[in-house]
Amino acid sequence: MKRTLFVILIFPLCSFAQIYKYNRVFNDSLVFKNFNQGFIDSQEYFVATNDYLFGVISAPAYYVPVAISFLVPPKNKRLGNIHNPNNKYLDINNDYYNGYIYGATKKKQKRLIQGTLTPIVFIGSVFAALISLN
Repeated sequence: MKRTLFVILIFPLCSFAQIYKYNRVFNDSLVFKNFNQGFIDSQEYFVATNDYLFGVISAPAYYVPVAISFLVPPKNKRLGNIHNPNNKYLDINNDYYNGYIYGATKKKQKRLIQGTLTPIVFIGSVFAALISLN
């Protein structure tokens, strides 16, 4: 009987679940679903090829432009993609938009780092090859 009362009294305290993901707290599962869908779509449909090339060619400027671009989220005009079936939700659903922006920012940062490391790895491999030949 004591266990039953304990479960009945403790159950309401545990029923207010929160979702912890993306270093955020979601109280509503619908908000999380829309945010997650925006994040997934951004990983698939956001084009970050220019960011990779920007990282590659900014080596002569000591990667200062990359550091500035790393801190700035992508502009709204870059978010739209005709191949994204949920493109209309960027304007309608705020949770989807927040997830898409979060994912696009992460993808942009990843591509900038990849572009920055490419010349460094290339030059390092050339030096390693030259050292191994001697």
